[in-house]
Amino acid sequence: MILSLKHINKDYVQGDVIVPALKDVSLEINEGDYVAIMGPSGSGKSTLMNIIGCLDHPTSGEYILSERDVLKLGDKELSQVRLEQIGFVFQNFQLLPRESALDNVCLPLIYAGVKVSERRERAMKALERVGLSDRASFKPTQLSGGQKQRVAIARAMVNHPKILLADEPTGALDQKSGASIMELFQSLNDDGVTVIMITHDKKIAEHAKTIYHIVDGEIYPDVKSKEVTADE
Repeated sequence: MILSLKHINKDYVQGDVIVPALKDVSLEINEGDYVAIMGPSGSGKSTLMNIIGCLDHPTSGEYILSERDVLKLGDKELSQVRLEQIGFVFQNFQLLPRESALDNVCLPLIYAGVKVSERRERAMKALERVGLSDRASFKPTQLSGGQKQRVAIARAMVNHPKILLADEPTGALDQKSGASIMELFQSLNDDGVTVIMITHDKKIAEHAKTIYHIVDGEIYPDVKSKEVTADE
């Protein structure tokens, strides 16, 4: 098992009112899984993503990631976990507009202290993996939406993280580009990468092997995905 959440609660305080965002969420994900967490806006899925990605702390509960108790780690250790174990892919790409595709992919390697020659070599290999080695010198303004997301995926994978955490990865893309990105996710998962995808789109969620629904801060397994798992 790569990830275990047990009885996770997350409350926000608004004035004198406590607003629960997550309610007793428990979730276990094994290495190599492909999981979609599906829910409408305001359901708590973004809060859950931030906790899984070590970007936020729950109010209570337990989070074990690669056999480490995440909630006992300090800020520096959490930064290292994010850098080494989790690759992030966002809806709006979050690329540096003035930097080339290659330099954008290099960013995590800079933070990891990798030498210039090695990081450029590794970044180029990551771009090759997503089919964009011929666009290495292009800046984001010269790329299509689908190409930008491929660069973002290359950046997420360049440190060889155990988990690829994707937040609405096709939300800003047309249907054709979105389908291409989902094919890439499937390929990465086939290579052993654990994929956790946050989405509101049923068609996108159906690419995953297992689907969970989050509603009003509570999480439920999808009946169909449970049947598929059982058949396997």
